[in-house]
Amino acid sequence: MYYLGIDVGGTKTKAVLLKGFSIKTMECFVIDTPKNKKQFLSVMVRLVRFIAEKKKLSGIGVGLPGIVDVKRGILVKAPNLPFLNGWNAKKFFRKFSSAVAIDNDSRCFVRAEAAYGAARDYKNIIGVAIGTGIGGGVIIDGRMHYGSHNGAGEFGHMMLQIQNSKIKNQNDNSKFKNYEWEMLIGKRAYEQYGDRSEIVAIGIANLMNAFDPDIVVLGGGGITSGAVRIATVRKTAKKYVMSPFEKNIKIAKGELGDFAQAIGAALLTRRP
Repeated sequence: MYYLGIDVGGTKTKAVLLKGFSIKTMECFVIDTPKNKKQFLSVMVRLVRFIAEKKKLSGIGVGLPGIVDVKRGILVKAPNLPFLNGWNAKKFFRKFSSAVAIDNDSRCFVRAEAAYGAARDYKNIIGVAIGTGIGGGVIIDGRMHYGSHNGAGEFGHMMLQIQNSKIKNQNDNSKFKNYEWEMLIGKRAYEQYGDRSEIVAIGIANLMNAFDPDIVVLGGGGITSGAVRIATVRKTAKKYVMSPFEKNIKIAKGELGDFAQAIGAALLTRRP
């Protein structure tokens, strides 16, 4: 039995083919994400047909960036791929398999790390994926937390008040300014400002104070590339946590690398 997981990213789209949900012999694929809907849909058809040639797919899971209507399989809002707003991904992929499941890409990352990676054997998990944008996921008592409107885990849109002296090339004379966390630590921020590890840590400390997890797992291109210094994140985050017990919360780099989101997407079709 073969299961396909697709991770649609702002820059790259990754896919994995799992046999029986085993990651030991998975096949991996990467393509550039097209920048308009017509081309995107055409490329998706070719990608699935290429991967599934002479194989019968038992399920397809898809991780999408942004707000996802999980039940209907609709990408409600994708800030970094706005041409896909309103796309019914579940309906689109059902031409290839009767079992299709859709979720936010960062929740797929957390799901994979909880099953096979750094967060296995933990019940209360926070995952943060740092890439073109910033996403996350929350597992509480072993179950994924979606919130009332499927929006839980949009950590990138937290507001942080940062000294302007920490943000280079700012012309604003005010001492402090409010920024979205994503603006401070996403891909463009690294390209413009350089190392953002301390600001990553401030956001992580906020999440530790809010959720008191067993572990915080970090992934995405910003982590796998080494742009974020994990040692700095650990040291700095401990300065800002409130409870002395929270200083013992583990902050770990994901173990599944660039294909974690795609693996987690494939797991969406696994039955309990």
